[in-house]
Amino acid sequence: MNDIATASENTTRERDLARMKWIAAGLLGLAACLYILGKLFALGYLAAFAEAAMIGALADWFAVVALFRHPLGIPIPHTAIVTRNKRSIADSLADFVVGQFLSAEVIAQRLKRYDAALQLSQWLMLTDNRKRVAGYLSTGFIYGVKALDDRRIHDFIAQATRSKLQSIDLSGLLAGSLELVTRGERHHKILHGGLNRFADYVDNPDNNETISAFIKGWSDNAFVQSMIEPFVPTIRTAVVNKLRAVAEDETNGLYREYNEQVQSYLQRLQQDPELQAWMNAQKEALLSRPEFAAQIELLWDQLREWVVLDLSEPESVLAGKITALVDQLESQLVSNEAVRSWINEQIQAALIQAANANKGAVGDLIREEFANWDDKEMVNRLELYLGRDLQYIRINGTLVGGLFGLAIYAVTRLIGG
Repeated sequence: MNDIATASENTTRERDLARMKWIAAGLLGLAACLYILGKLFALGYLAAFAEAAMIGALADWFAVVALFRHPLGIPIPHTAIVTRNKRSIADSLADFVVGQFLSAEVIAQRLKRYDAALQLSQWLMLTDNRKRVAGYLSTGFIYGVKALDDRRIHDFIAQATRSKLQSIDLSGLLAGSLELVTRGERHHKILHGGLNRFADYVDNPDNNETISAFIKGWSDNAFVQSMIEPFVPTIRTAVVNKLRAVAEDETNGLYREYNEQVQSYLQRLQQDPELQAWMNAQKEALLSRPEFAAQIELLWDQLREWVVLDLSEPESVLAGKITALVDQLESQLVSNEAVRSWINEQIQAALIQAANANKGAVGDLIREEFANWDDKEMVNRLELYLGRDLQYIRINGTLVGGLFGLAIYAVTRLIGG
């Protein structure tokens, strides 16, 4: 489509340029005819006007043609200016574009006049626009997830996950976690909660049969079991009370032994090479199992399928979140000046950084493009874009030259009496 539009535009330019050349040439021909008439009928003023008009037309024709090529093919000095100075023109144009359009000052001034965040907020005020943005995001999300449904991506995810887990020092991770838990004796809450949950279990009437069977199971003798059975409620109550009392008393021996065991295990995790090697070996064995990659792929497939299925539903959870996010963005842009200012600053910084990083490449592109054109192609392109306006120089030269010639002739006649 762009090539068709460019070709159509070039055709229009060629037609306009040809028409302007005919107009300029026609004025020159008209001046010649007027000159002949002036001489034939001794019309001095007409002859003077026409003569000066022809001189002006020819001089300006020479000047316009000399920009692009040698007039009449004659290599007159200081003609074909564009061709002879192609490199300097390319350098000057590149420096002009880079200096005038890609400088940080120009970009900053332009962005200050154009409040991008405000424009965006006004555009997002329309409900249809917000729905359109949310729809684009949802569609892009679905496309991205479906695009990732590829065996190469599955293998990459599994490999990346395996590599990441292999780099983890499992013993160090556990030691750090355990050290964090034991800081300020927070691990006591674990034992406290465990003792109370166990007491709740023993005290729960729904567990009477299980607890009774457990207590009576201390002996295999039926007579002994029958003797124990009447005391089961008392034993249960005593156990519950003891568990709750121990849970609340952090000075008892159970808490001290618990602390010793935890600290001992923490020290082993930090200092015992055999335990560290064993844990890393278990980790490597787990990661090397085929089931690991299969499980990662299964989890990924389930996540991908859920996302696609959810976004295809009218009451999609993700679509609702995306819509709410767009609505919140619009609300913040309208009401929060700080957010708008931040967005504008980020846009300005990004554009300035991009311009600074690429302006050298832009300049090189202009120079290389000029260098790749042969002389004829460059002249034809420049003449196509500039030639129509340059023909006005010829037209003006004809008319203005004639008027000056007329004025000079009049003054001469006036002085000469």
